[in-house]
Amino acid sequence: MKIMLSPGFWFALLLIAGGAIVVLAKVKKDLLNNTAVAVGLSILFALAYFHLVDHYLMDMQGLDYWYLFRG
Repeated sequence: MKIMLSPGFWFALLLIAGGAIVVLAKVKKDLLNNTAVAVGLSILFALAYFHLVDHYLMDMQGLDYWYLFRG
């Protein structure tokens, strides 16, 4: 569980998802037309990106991610 709190984990996941998208776009374009693959890679990329944004832009300012959703 501690590794998932590390920004290095999320950065690696971002690079893996982005690299997979680039490789699939060049090698197997038909695979990116598969909805399940495209959605899966998009979710990985977005999840990693927003966790990094949360860590570097919000936590370092003393803000909590859920602070955005308070009414």
